[in-house]
Amino acid sequence: MEKVALAIMSSPSEAQDPLCSTIRYDSAIERFWDVIIVGAGVAGSATAILAAQSGLKVLLVESKSFPREKVCGGCLNIRAQDALRRLGVEEELLRAGSVPLNELHVQVKQVGRIWSIPSLLSVRRSTLDTILVRRAIECGAEFLQNTTAVLPAEDTPATESIEVELRCTEGVQDGNHIEIKPKSAQSRCVVIAAGLNRSALRLQRDWPSVIEPDSRLGAQALVELKSFAQTAPDFFQMLSSSRGRLHMLSSQHGYVGICLTDGELIDMAAALDPKRVSSAGGIRQVVCEILQDCGIQMHRALDDCHWMATGLLTRTSKTVAKPGVFLVGDALGYVEPFTGEGMSWALDNAEMLAPRLVRIVQDPQSQTQSIGEWESYVQKQRRFRHRVCRWVAKQARHPTRSQWVIQACHWIPGFRTRILKKAVQ
Repeated sequence: MEKVALAIMSSPSEAQDPLCSTIRYDSAIERFWDVIIVGAGVAGSATAILAAQSGLKVLLVESKSFPREKVCGGCLNIRAQDALRRLGVEEELLRAGSVPLNELHVQVKQVGRIWSIPSLLSVRRSTLDTILVRRAIECGAEFLQNTTAVLPAEDTPATESIEVELRCTEGVQDGNHIEIKPKSAQSRCVVIAAGLNRSALRLQRDWPSVIEPDSRLGAQALVELKSFAQTAPDFFQMLSSSRGRLHMLSSQHGYVGICLTDGELIDMAAALDPKRVSSAGGIRQVVCEILQDCGIQMHRALDDCHWMATGLLTRTSKTVAKPGVFLVGDALGYVEPFTGEGMSWALDNAEMLAPRLVRIVQDPQSQTQSIGEWESYVQKQRRFRHRVCRWVAKQARHPTRSQWVIQACHWIPGFRTRILKKAVQ
């Protein structure tokens, strides 16, 4: 499988100017925190905003240097946009060049339809996450990047203090990273927002996760729109003439979502059969096969694209919280399809968890109640919010069945409205 760095070929917007840590590593170790949040993606940054707004002492830890890209479908649905408005960042997202999408083109092989949809917002993760981190800093959270955080190996004890091991990369000398010896920071609560791989959990067996046997891997590339003008003129014409359209193209080996995003880039996000990726020789080859099955000839237009990849997408963490420790966002699990709906789940996680963090800090005896409430909330979210995604993913594995679903949506507007409402709102 290809795993290479993503190349961005556009000038950074103001939202993508480099971010600096707001606190030194030694100072972060010395302070006692109400909440340490591991991972500055959507779930982690949104939780940091809400916790800081409530007056908690928050440390937001990120292993990468911002801005950084992350594999994601990149579409914000209505729920996500409403949540971002409540966080106070919607206007900045619009100023940063995020692209409204009001049409959906669904195609399975040679059967395709175009429908109007409630407006989505297309944005790069580097843009969105940077804006959210800046907002968290404005609200009083401290931000420490280039720092990994790991929970202790043993089960977290039910005390009023939790140790988190922090390992900071101080800089680069002669091409080699200089690392400071890891030290432990103290916090009343820890939020793990470290993505699918849950890298902050040293012993994964203490936090068991189940991966669906037919799960697909996620992949993404960002490419300048103008780069297709010569290499794939038909593809270029399709994208440039329908700037507000999200294209979802599917075949038996997976599906590819394509749309314009900020920076005049084309976001190509895919969920692919890992066995086919292996047998075909890589991500690019499978993406080209899917596009070709849908009548789009790319020839060698994708040869210079750089792809990022995730692990297998559809998975569930069986344990979602322990005393003082809560999982949020993709660390809780993920369900296909790979179109950005995970961001609305992450924002919802933050809104539900932040009040419970405040309560634990104010009354440590409320931990048991808060854990029970969080477990109940996660079960309900999985039961209802994930249901449509599971259904769509099931149909996508059977092209003939998918073609009939598309035709049924075309013939029965009420059925189409119901499906689209659940899928994009």
